[in-house]
Amino acid sequence: ISKVIREEESAFLRTLETGILRFGDFIRKNPDARIIPGEFVFELFDTYGFPKDLTSLMAREDGREIDEPAFEQALLKQKERSRAAAASDAGDWVFLADPAESHSEFIGYDREEALLRIVAHRAVESKGKTQYHLVFNLTPFYAESGGQVGDTGTISHDKEQIRILDTRKEHGQIIHLCDRLPSMTDVEWKAEVDHQRRSEIRRNHSATHLMHAALREVLGKHVEQKGSLVNDKQLRFDFSHYEKPTQEQLEQVEKRVNEMIMRNVSADIRQMPLDEARKTGAMALFGEKYGAEVRVLSMGDFSVELCGGTHAGRAGKSACFVSSQKVPLQRE
Repeated sequence: ISKVIREEESAFLRTLETGILRFGDFIRKNPDARIIPGEFVFELFDTYGFPKDLTSLMAREDGREIDEPAFEQALLKQKERSRAAAASDAGDWVFLADPAESHSEFIGYDREEALLRIVAHRAVESKGKTQYHLVFNLTPFYAESGGQVGDTGTISHDKEQIRILDTRKEHGQIIHLCDRLPSMTDVEWKAEVDHQRRSEIRRNHSATHLMHAALREVLGKHVEQKGSLVNDKQLRFDFSHYEKPTQEQLEQVEKRVNEMIMRNVSADIRQMPLDEARKTGAMALFGEKYGAEVRVLSMGDFSVELCGGTHAGRAGKSACFVSSQKVPLQRE
């Protein structure tokens, strides 16, 4: 408890120091300014995390005041920019089958190629560009979930080939993104996942589970996943901890993960009822919603977690694990 409080104090004092220094620098450059511009107050707040109330207090102590309406205007503009950046205009779905049956069955755990049909599509305008969303009757493409990015690949028919740029979920539906609509929507298409990319993603996802177990072993059982990113280039793991791990601790984690990789422990995946999975001691991932039936991934006897993602058959497929300390991990 004392460590958690000390870290919170240290983090706030760093924020306080930065804000005070920048405030003092502004006063030195603008000695005659009786009104502190709202834009500057917002910069301290938005960029450096310095509370507006503290800036106001410091200004009053120095015989000045802040331009509060200008601060509120800057805050409003920032919110509008954020909304505009996320804005998109989705057209109505065009259903090629009964809407009640227009739902993709995911078959990608065991297959990376399949023959399928398009059952729905729509156009989506975003940032001046048009993309198309496709729904298939079945799909080998994994939709982004649980930190694992969506699959890419192709669908082809005769001499026409459409690139699948991403795969996502929307209201439980699997959506495939592409930059043009197939010329024929009433024929059978051959789908093929980008095999090499999927393989790299599987390796990094399995390494993520090993790292989670190693972090709990080295830092303590209080460590829990609070988010992650798993793609074909790297893995990023966000977790709860009261201080920045030391270099020695990170090296211990790295060593333990690589030990499991060298042992080439198998990845055993079983489907079972959620209650039964909990009895095995399997950990549930942060932010995930689970149905009555869940997949339990066991990496040897080292890691047991609920996971709906794709994985390498054995830990040795992950080849090598190297940690990075480019950012404070406890702030991720």
